[in-house]
Amino acid sequence: MARTGIFLAIVFLACEASIVAAEKLPLWEVGVGAGAIRVPDYRGSSEVGIYPYPFVMPIYRGRYLQADEEGIKGVLGASSRVRLDFSLFGNVPVDSENSVRAGMDNLDPILEIGPMLRFKPWTTSHAQQSIILDLPIRAAIAIGHGVDYVGYAVTPRATYRRQVDVFERPMKWSFGVEALWNSEGLNRYYYQVDASDATPWRPAYETGAGFAGARLRTSLYHRDRNKLISVYALYDNLTGAVFEDSPLVDQDSGFTVGFVVTWFLFQSKELVEVTQWEWNTE
Repeated sequence: MARTGIFLAIVFLACEASIVAAEKLPLWEVGVGAGAIRVPDYRGSSEVGIYPYPFVMPIYRGRYLQADEEGIKGVLGASSRVRLDFSLFGNVPVDSENSVRAGMDNLDPILEIGPMLRFKPWTTSHAQQSIILDLPIRAAIAIGHGVDYVGYAVTPRATYRRQVDVFERPMKWSFGVEALWNSEGLNRYYYQVDASDATPWRPAYETGAGFAGARLRTSLYHRDRNKLISVYALYDNLTGAVFEDSPLVDQDSGFTVGFVVTWFLFQSKELVEVTQWEWNTE
């Protein structure tokens, strides 16, 4: 359960948006927070878990290495319109308590790591709006008793961002759509049924590389100097996925929803000028 909570936090925080366009902020901060998330056991599973979790959020605003509300990333190069990041993402572990996977081996959590090319084709200072196109290409690594390469994922996405006022409080809102393509190894990791795991109600099944479905995601959050409040929702659809007919897929859509509140208790005295690329309209 503790490991699940850690990776739920990674997944949730990696999908959040960031804070402000430009201001002086501490070089580093340490936040303590709590939240809850409702998430399917895996994409295509009808069984879900609701997980309350505490966590510690370290933030570092270095020139080339950054860990913030956008997740952990390395800035490899940037201009006002184009940026190359080095990014991380996480997926939760799956155990055999799931009824469709009963008797099968547990699945270790997956860490995805790799470069992400970003392009900002449109911005306007009115309500601080922008559209961002991202192309992440990440290697998928299973982390359990060892570290094993599983495959890779390519997930192009388009995100619209703007500032909105909620109860007279300025908040950041984002809405995005993304398509997923997985390698054969990554699709087989979640959706293949070996002959040794086949049953009368779960036939053997093999899958290959290809389209892995689509997602809609949205987030709304407010950050002041000492606190972050955020809510997040994601709709996942597997229609047309190459593994859609796997016996381990018992529904073709699902929802993830969550919230988080973080208090930043420790901050460095050193301040750095932060121009938040995602919200910068210059």
